[in-house]
Amino acid sequence: MIEVVSEPRDLSTWDKNQNPFYLELYGETSPTVDEAHAEVLPSAESSVRTTTDAPVYEYWWTLGHGGTPTRPRWPHTRGKEPWQDLRSTAAHVFLYFPLSAGWRVSEIAATLKYLSPVPEQHDWLKAVARGLHEVQPLFADASRVADFVPGGGATSKWLQAVSKLQVSSVPSGSNLKWSVRKVTFGSESGVMQGVMWTISRAAFDRLGGRLTGSLAVSFLPARSQEPDRVRDLPPYQEADLLAHAGVFGHSQARWLPDKDESGHRFVHLRVAPQSSTQSEAMRLADPQGR
Repeated sequence: MIEVVSEPRDLSTWDKNQNPFYLELYGETSPTVDEAHAEVLPSAESSVRTTTDAPVYEYWWTLGHGGTPTRPRWPHTRGKEPWQDLRSTAAHVFLYFPLSAGWRVSEIAATLKYLSPVPEQHDWLKAVARGLHEVQPLFADASRVADFVPGGGATSKWLQAVSKLQVSSVPSGSNLKWSVRKVTFGSESGVMQGVMWTISRAAFDRLGGRLTGSLAVSFLPARSQEPDRVRDLPPYQEADLLAHAGVFGHSQARWLPDKDESGHRFVHLRVAPQSSTQSEAMRLADPQGR
């Protein structure tokens, strides 16, 4: 099931005069864990099902404001509106995943979404085509790519996910200038690992009042090894994905959610990963997916 969390918690109460920006995070809350992820070259005895059902999930964030994508008409006077008074590095968006719940994620690709058509779309699609060509492994027989791609098969879900995400994303080398990097921090729940998007003022200018990005991930098992304990594996634990965003104006920085005395706060999306056997049992119990 896809569920949504946001700041403010109830978006019907959003008042842009009190806080000109809002933040959403949404995605699948019952993902299936890829328990064959470590099988780079599956053995002949491996079942087809365990090596091809490598689920890839997309988690989206939206950073919204009350402006419009009409930069040429905007006054250049600082302070007119918060979304006009932005530094060249206009925003950071953070998405974090826990390490202590018996599972982790493998990041596959990050995006910054655009809605077609845009004036630059033709050039962007050419850039995407070049990028896809450059990442293809250099084999004389293209079918052999299957042996080296998670999930197997020339139409691997991994390759499909990367291709689909790149086509729907602003190229990072475009004039909108955005990038991602891996980040980490220590929380009350232990170490959190994540991704930080860096977004330029140009993205606010050209993409309008609703910026959306995403991260595609696979979930994998990561249970701590304890030498003196019987290895009875517990179910994967529920845990929270965390997100927050900073928007940087010339006059002030605004955080969503706002900081409190203890530091940064976050929106929390609770996920409950399932083993492949649990997911299959749920599917058989409810084939309609209700």
